[in-house]
Amino acid sequence: MLTSISRVSSLARRSNFPQLQLARAFADYPDHEVMGLPALSPTMEAGTIGMWNVKEGDSFDAGDVIAEIETDKATMGFEAQDPGVVAKILVQAGQEIKVGTPIVVIVDDADDGAALVASFSTFTAPAADTPAKAAEAAAPEVASVA
Repeated sequence: MLTSISRVSSLARRSNFPQLQLARAFADYPDHEVMGLPALSPTMEAGTIGMWNVKEGDSFDAGDVIAEIETDKATMGFEAQDPGVVAKILVQAGQEIKVGTPIVVIVDDADDGAALVASFSTFTAPAADTPAKAAEAAAPEVASVA
């Protein structure tokens, strides 16, 4: 078993296995959740962060409105489903983004907010799988007839 672990570890250091490097890179951060822009209505495809009601290092409770999201039809509050602490804001206010795009990193608990924010200072979120990308990937290829 130990031999297998050391083999995987040595493989992760090689450029041929970027997915293993990525998994290791995320292991360097405290337990966290990357939250994407929620679809606040059935037809919502994109939105703009109008205003953040929290800043990095702030804690919040379930039901707190952590951001105001502007859509093409209305401005709505983005309510937290669970309590947590904002580790990093990935999208600043004023930017229009697609539904599912990572906007904030949340952790369950933090004793020291400044240390938490510092630990995520170099964090970058992976690109989101948008519904359009998922549909494109699922669509069968059609051979062209010449």
